[in-house]
Amino acid sequence: MSSPAPARRERPRLQAISGQAAILDGQWASDHWDASLLGIPARRGRGTARFDGISQPWLRGPVKRWSRFRLATGCAFATIDAGALALTRFSRFLATRHPQAADASAITRPVLEDYLSWLVTQGYSAGTRALSLSMIRVFFDACHRHSWLPGLAASATIYVEELPFHHDEIARFIPEFVMAQLESDDALAKIPHPTTRNLVVVIMETGLRGGDACNLPFSPILTDSSGWPCLRFEAAKVRAEQLIPLSAKAAAAIGAQQDHVRQHWPAGSPWLFPGMAGNDDGSKPYSHRTFSQQLEAWQRTIGLRDQAGQPVTVTGHQFRHTLGTRLINSGVPQHVVQKLLGHASPHMTGHYAKVHDATIREAFDRYQSQRVNITGQRISYDPDAPTASAEWVKHNLNRVRDSLPNGYCGRPPQQDCPHPNALTCPDFQTTPVFVEIHRRQATTNRRLIAQADAKGQLRLGENLRRVQANLERIIPALEALHDDGPGDESR
Repeated sequence: MSSPAPARRERPRLQAISGQAAILDGQWASDHWDASLLGIPARRGRGTARFDGISQPWLRGPVKRWSRFRLATGCAFATIDAGALALTRFSRFLATRHPQAADASAITRPVLEDYLSWLVTQGYSAGTRALSLSMIRVFFDACHRHSWLPGLAASATIYVEELPFHHDEIARFIPEFVMAQLESDDALAKIPHPTTRNLVVVIMETGLRGGDACNLPFSPILTDSSGWPCLRFEAAKVRAEQLIPLSAKAAAAIGAQQDHVRQHWPAGSPWLFPGMAGNDDGSKPYSHRTFSQQLEAWQRTIGLRDQAGQPVTVTGHQFRHTLGTRLINSGVPQHVVQKLLGHASPHMTGHYAKVHDATIREAFDRYQSQRVNITGQRISYDPDAPTASAEWVKHNLNRVRDSLPNGYCGRPPQQDCPHPNALTCPDFQTTPVFVEIHRRQATTNRRLIAQADAKGQLRLGENLRRVQANLERIIPALEALHDDGPGDESR
């Protein structure tokens, strides 16, 4: 006869499992979710989601079901909280503007169009409106697919083109005048806490999102085949591990931070940037909210100013936009910037390219207004003319094909060039930036004419005189333009 002892020992374990399941069931049924009680990892300060602000029970239940489903597919808990907040906002709209809405059949396309207008009247920023509408769009798509909201009209949807940020969003880069203040060693030395100071440097140099940077593991560096340091981290937004090369400055900041952690947490910490308060065992990562507060306080300390002398405040995320803009402006291909910054699609990276194109186009317009042809006549240009955009494209194509030492070719790139000497070509254009080259060329050309005459090379002398005649018209014309403004800065 077998002993009942194993069964007796098994009973407490089963009871404990049953108790844990009851706690989980209670949490899922609750209108206030706690990630730690659900056993779901969450970033510090981002571990709760509230649904009690959704006043319509017929809406609240499907929102919670959708949220639980999204957690199962790997969404971060902070994303669940953002979705709950967006649907709470929509619930408030229904209660205010459509209190008669008793079920999902009340959500029609006209109601959603009313919601679009309501968001604007409430004074929400474009970013908040975009987040609210994109969450509604994803939620309703899921409800249509899984029948979570019976009676929801097939036309009840938010279209992509109605999301504010899908149109003219411009990267919020920090002007170089402001960045020069923030990047100076004197300014960085005024950040009182080493953890904050090292974190600022790492974000400036790598363009990491703030949450990803705050949650870096203690040893995030690998070395490539040449021994250069690379940063390995988990990009929460795209749910993927990334590996990017580090600048020497970023690598030094990470090394200094590791030394700081070893000194203040001798037993070690799993985090490169542990929280500084109430964290004796080093188990908590640095709070992104704390980082934002200390970043703002530091800017007040150094008296950050814009070029007009007015106080200015930047956010940590703007360092990311700034890095992207700098890389594009320095000629790094867009797909490489996309990979470096961990953008899921080229859409966001394209905003940096828009900034670059606008800057270069302004320089192009200045260049166009300072051109002369080979006869020294000024070439008129209207930046608002219908053909201006075509000229811009032709200009860029020509620069890829033709690199002239003393000007540019105005001939379409599809055409062959019949002129061996640019200074005899009617399509040649030049600007004041090349005036010194033309002066040197005129001096050299006079000497060549004298040599050709001495040797009886009549045809060569004739060609050189034609070039000289054009130079003697071009140089005075360029000198007259020199005081009008800067030359071609887009070169």
